[in-house]
Amino acid sequence: MDKITTFKARNPVQIVRSIGNRIREHRLAKGWTQAELAERSGVGLSTLKLLEREGKGSLQRLAKIAVVLNLDGELRGLFAEQVQYESMEEVERTKRQRGTSSK
Repeated sequence: MDKITTFKARNPVQIVRSIGNRIREHRLAKGWTQAELAERSGVGLSTLKLLEREGKGSLQRLAKIAVVLNLDGELRGLFAEQVQYESMEEVERTKRQRGTSSK
């Protein structure tokens, strides 16, 4: 894959539009209109329309919509802390050790 193709696949504009499309898909799967989702989430209708169409909106509004659509777990997982180890020795050191009995 050349660099231009890679950039297009990782283009921020395309990413936010994709998120907007996914919001629309989840909304429609619930059988809700845009007005219903806007009311349930406390987000303005014009803002929701812009978010679905172009992916434009604040993170705060995206979070509100994600909660109402039961997608907040996915949103939380986006930037979850991931542990990275430098070596296998470090992995071995972090394994659980059996505690001593206090009988």
